[in-house]
Amino acid sequence: MELERNLENIAQMAKVKEKENSSFQSYLKNQDTDKIDAIAHRLNDEITALIDCTECGNCCQNLRPIATNEELRVFVEPQNIEKFKYLEGFQCKNLKDKKCTIYTTRPEVCRLYPFLDRDKFITRTYGVLQNYEHCPIVFNVFELLKIELGWCVENTSVK
Repeated sequence: MELERNLENIAQMAKVKEKENSSFQSYLKNQDTDKIDAIAHRLNDEITALIDCTECGNCCQNLRPIATNEELRVFVEPQNIEKFKYLEGFQCKNLKDKKCTIYTTRPEVCRLYPFLDRDKFITRTYGVLQNYEHCPIVFNVFELLKIELGWCVENTSVK
């Protein structure tokens, strides 16, 4: 499978594959946690090495970090913190031309994104799917996981 890097294609495919991804999410719940973690971690390492996050910046444009008020001050002006907590698509104030202006000192939540190197992948698929349409790494890892597990939509009720 060739990696998908085009953000418009990813967003469009995310909508088309909603039911398929929901079905795959259910399928994963019955799989061996350690096996899925090992595959997801390996795929994450492989894909992350091929996709430069600093060339994308889509997460910074479309997702709000889960952070404390103190951490949020890095992202937004203090008077906007409460509003920021409840919005999606609120661009980080440290993003300029898709580049993080504080990349080397960015908050921990940003350094850890997209969280694919964490254990218990199958219990976190809801969050993974929230990032699926925004992050080329997440999109490609999830699609390659389907292939590696031999899962196919034809064998499910989703068509």
